[in-house]
Amino acid sequence: MSALGYFDNPWALKIDLMLRGIRVVDPLAKAWACGTSGIDMLLPEETLVNIPCREEFTERSPYELRKREETHYITDGVSEMNAEILPMPEFYSRKTTTGVPFGDIAVVHGSYTVITPSPKCDFFDTDSECRYCTLNKNIDGVPKRDFTVEEVLEAVGVVLKEGLSKIIYLSVGFTEGDDGGIEFLSPYIKAIKKHYSCLLAVEALPPKKNRWIDDTYALGADSILYNMGIFDAELFEVICPGRSRLVGRKRYLDALKYAVGIFPNGTVASHLIVGLEPPGSTRIGIDYLTGMGVVPILPIYRPRAGRTLRIEPLTTEIIIPVFKHLYTAVKKSGVNFKWVRDISMVTTPAEASMLMEGAESEMSLLKNLYGSHLGLKAAWGLSTIRRKLRVKNGDK
Repeated sequence: MSALGYFDNPWALKIDLMLRGIRVVDPLAKAWACGTSGIDMLLPEETLVNIPCREEFTERSPYELRKREETHYITDGVSEMNAEILPMPEFYSRKTTTGVPFGDIAVVHGSYTVITPSPKCDFFDTDSECRYCTLNKNIDGVPKRDFTVEEVLEAVGVVLKEGLSKIIYLSVGFTEGDDGGIEFLSPYIKAIKKHYSCLLAVEALPPKKNRWIDDTYALGADSILYNMGIFDAELFEVICPGRSRLVGRKRYLDALKYAVGIFPNGTVASHLIVGLEPPGSTRIGIDYLTGMGVVPILPIYRPRAGRTLRIEPLTTEIIIPVFKHLYTAVKKSGVNFKWVRDISMVTTPAEASMLMEGAESEMSLLKNLYGSHLGLKAAWGLSTIRRKLRVKNGDK
């Protein structure tokens, strides 16, 4: 079966792999993928991708992961491309001093490590939960508790020591209150920024009052994400009933607009999930967000067992023009897209640039500048200086 020529561009192949998944024959690769959200691989041009490999739909994938001597490659039976399986982080096999596996706290996705201190969301197992979410499925039946600040600090320490990620991504589910979850995250943010020189992205719900956005920046967050998921007003209400009713689409947009005036250019972002609404609606959302100065990030919807929502996924031929539009809109608006990149689970504006002709030099420059230790240190230093000036001026 042909893969329609995506092997000539690893960034296009990434999109098709995220959409269709892959069949894995190698037992060692299977063992690594087991128990994770997919298998993290590195394609040519340093293209990071997380590929579904356990879900039912992947059994029909045209792609297969094979091994020739010591080299893995992806093939559709006609063409092939070398691909490196990213090794399991060493810290996954270790535990905190309290006995919690580090892998339960921190999950690596390329240059980002995701930490969710509370595995709970007040929407789960209610009629308010988002229809595409499966986090409410407690497989082992054991009640989960919040991770302590000390446990999270331990996890951040081993992540940074191992040198796997450049940015810590701290997130929280839905909680009651006016703060959008920032009051809960506050001690974690303070502790991380006090003990480690790292960039910190925070995902929360839009707070009811803008002062919480100011506080989020003052606490030490370098980037903020209020993830809409869906731009279309009617579909947002149907697919995300809890967030629609208790937060509201308008509040998402208002909070994002306000945050752009507080955080540095390019550090305010929002997810729009490709495949949950018509491509034209996603494009309208891209234009609206970039017009405000927000960076749209486009995860691809992948149907999985346990999800209430069952939608036939879009084809790659339909999706690629959406990503090209993303790059064009971001460039036109002047939004800095250098901060949001190198994430295996999604395709970012920086990666979307590689779908355009003549954009190779720009992506290469980004990797050379922000992929180095010196570049990261400079970014952290500039962020710290800007925050001190911004917060000081705001106190006057």
